[in-house]
Amino acid sequence: MKTISPRQDQGIPGVYGLLLLDVVSRWGYNAEALFTPFHLNSEQLADPNFRIPTPVANELVKHALRLTGEPTLGFHLGTQMRISIHGFIGYAIMTARDITDALILANRFIQLRMPFLQLYFSTFGEKATLQLQCDFDIEPLRTEIAIALTFGIITMAKALTGCEDLSGEIDFDFPKPAGFERYMAKFPSHQFRFEQPHLLFSFDKKYLGLKMVNADPIASQIAINQCEAELSALGERRRLAMRVRDILTNSEQHYLSIENVADRLHMSDRTLKRQLAAEGTSFSTLVDEVRYRHATSLLSRTDYTLEQIADEIGYSDVANFSRAFKRWSGRSPSNWRKDPYL
Repeated sequence: MKTISPRQDQGIPGVYGLLLLDVVSRWGYNAEALFTPFHLNSEQLADPNFRIPTPVANELVKHALRLTGEPTLGFHLGTQMRISIHGFIGYAIMTARDITDALILANRFIQLRMPFLQLYFSTFGEKATLQLQCDFDIEPLRTEIAIALTFGIITMAKALTGCEDLSGEIDFDFPKPAGFERYMAKFPSHQFRFEQPHLLFSFDKKYLGLKMVNADPIASQIAINQCEAELSALGERRRLAMRVRDILTNSEQHYLSIENVADRLHMSDRTLKRQLAAEGTSFSTLVDEVRYRHATSLLSRTDYTLEQIADEIGYSDVANFSRAFKRWSGRSPSNWRKDPYL
């Protein structure tokens, strides 16, 4: 039996139900056909404070798939996704300076809309990467969200920058849905891989400097302030851990000491330790998490030697790196590289 964590209990904003309605209407179905079995209606879903419980959202997606007869609706959800649907997060991103700032904001605030998702933006290595981590395995909701967000990011990036010539590599950690080739063909400049270790979007770093068409620092700051207020209202306790993770992930020296990180946060290392403990984590745990993510990415996506990877993530030799990797994954780096799916 699938379990729902407290973060998932916060549910999904109702407005995404309206996006689903917009999609199924293409097949001739109205709000009554889609929502009545779940005692929902368009007025409820339009309320900014209304959230659909995650198990209900999963059943709603199943129902939509049955109505349309489609193997996946994620592509349609993504290509119809507009930045404004994401509320103040969307406005903050839309008015950001460039793609880099937009992705940092998405990473920082995504859990306001989907508390079961984490977004990791990294500029390590040859390409920039955007990794999506989902805290549950309820299907088909998880797969549809992953596909929708992937195509939504591409669609919104084109609209927000005015650049149609975008390309990238997309890794899905699930099998290819039936008939997915026809969707892939609509994005010929992107490479798609399935049954990969992570949900990952990789792209050329040249895109990071693309300016937003609607860049407006004042408007963006107003939206950011509103997002911060929403975080406080939701009792979000993970903000410091997320900030530490961001610093470790995006620093050129991703093996920063706790003193270095505390200095960047304008607090003492003792205060940082205490506040992380209050959030149920520790600095060493976050360092391990970032190093493990980066190590698996290098093992699966590059031909770096173990010596190069050990040096890249801050270990003095392969032996120390191998011991740490086995502690993280239960396997040696060499064994993991041979078959990441064991």
